[in-house]
Amino acid sequence: MIVTSSSTTDFTLSTSLTLPLLALDIGGKRIGVAVCDRLAISVRGIACLFRKDQAWPRQALKLAADYGCKGIVIGLPLNMDGSEGLQSADCRKAAAELGQLSDLPLVMQDERLSSWTAKERLYAQGLNEKKVRERIDQTAAAVILEDFLAAHPELKEPHHG
Repeated sequence: MIVTSSSTTDFTLSTSLTLPLLALDIGGKRIGVAVCDRLAISVRGIACLFRKDQAWPRQALKLAADYGCKGIVIGLPLNMDGSEGLQSADCRKAAAELGQLSDLPLVMQDERLSSWTAKERLYAQGLNEKKVRERIDQTAAAVILEDFLAAHPELKEPHHG
């Protein structure tokens, strides 16, 4: 089951979603991967998978298992007006592929400006263009996960999960 979360739609989390979570920033070429801990105190980028690699869904699920993740947050690339375009459709298709291989709950998170925020963050750390390109995808996944956690503070409550 895939649920869409964004600040503009009324959304309540299914009780099946608990921490820690894995986040994916699915692009045409690369997929950034990030995780949070079970208290949602820290979020960090951990990997970059390659979309053309047929095994990417299994690789993502292996990372989820390695980190004990109980759910997956997938960045949904919306247009600036909030509508969905070709990138959104491609992202939903990738999410569906992943969903066929796993029972983990999947949630879509509005990811507008996540890459821009990630790029700003990496440049602020003093990284050069090459280093920024190497880390942009996993940093964008971390931004998506941070946004999701900020929008859903109930996940951090002790009784949840």
